[in-house]
Amino acid sequence: MNVENTFPAPCELAAFNQAAVKACDPLDGARDGLIGDPAKCDFDPRKLIGTTVACEGKQETITAADATVVRKIWDGPRTPLGKKLWSGIPIGAGFDLAGTQPGPDGSRVGAPFPVPATWVATWLKRQPAFDVSTITYAEFATLFAQSQAEYDSIIGTDDPDLSAFRRAGGKLLTWHGQADQLIPTQGTVAYREQVARAMGGSSRVDDFYRLFLAPGVDHCGGATSTGPVPTDALGTLTAWVEQGKAPRTLRASIKDASGKTATRNLCLYPSVSRYSGYGDPADAGNYYCAPVQK
Repeated sequence: MNVENTFPAPCELAAFNQAAVKACDPLDGARDGLIGDPAKCDFDPRKLIGTTVACEGKQETITAADATVVRKIWDGPRTPLGKKLWSGIPIGAGFDLAGTQPGPDGSRVGAPFPVPATWVATWLKRQPAFDVSTITYAEFATLFAQSQAEYDSIIGTDDPDLSAFRRAGGKLLTWHGQADQLIPTQGTVAYREQVARAMGGSSRVDDFYRLFLAPGVDHCGGATSTGPVPTDALGTLTAWVEQGKAPRTLRASIKDASGKTATRNLCLYPSVSRYSGYGDPADAGNYYCAPVQK
């Protein structure tokens, strides 16, 4: 936002999310307010340029710079040459951690996500009062490389060789919300793909490590989740370890404001949930798991 010199208000950011959900909601066959597979959502934020949004008692017009900011947030950080450094916030996730706030003079300024802001200031710059708003795209890429060089060997968690864990009989069950604005979902997907490449392919890795993605679910099933949240992941893992029942799906549910419960059986990655076209879209029994569309 600082580089693009534009600071969209929360209602403007929400407008981008609402438009993306409207465009990509039907991709799984059900209009239920959820993007079933955000990674396949190709909504272009530039479609909203010129749109007027009611914000805090006044009208705001979405600009090309606003659309650029949202596109970059969804895409994730890159080097000046375009190499992707990390995954962006999933399309459909909230912008609370990538938002703006009123500055001293009343105009909006960026509100940096506290975790990486503190990391950069304290552990990389070693200046706790460092102003992260001064960082350019090029400097961000340099800091990213510095972070890897200095700390990966100490706290890195992306080693794909889980051979010892598998030999010990371990089972790993991971679920990740598809609307997680704190930890980008595609980072978890990328790690699972790394493990598959390193350990003989996806089907072999499924013997001990299974991943389930939850559409519309915020970080750890937080209060802003709009999609069904896993109800007993630990019980499912226990049954796998103690009874050999390897899960093909993971049960999930959520109650809406009226008290109605929606259920879904989250599919084993890389399969995705598809609505059968019949029955209540809030009933898990009316969905099936299908191969992801290329």
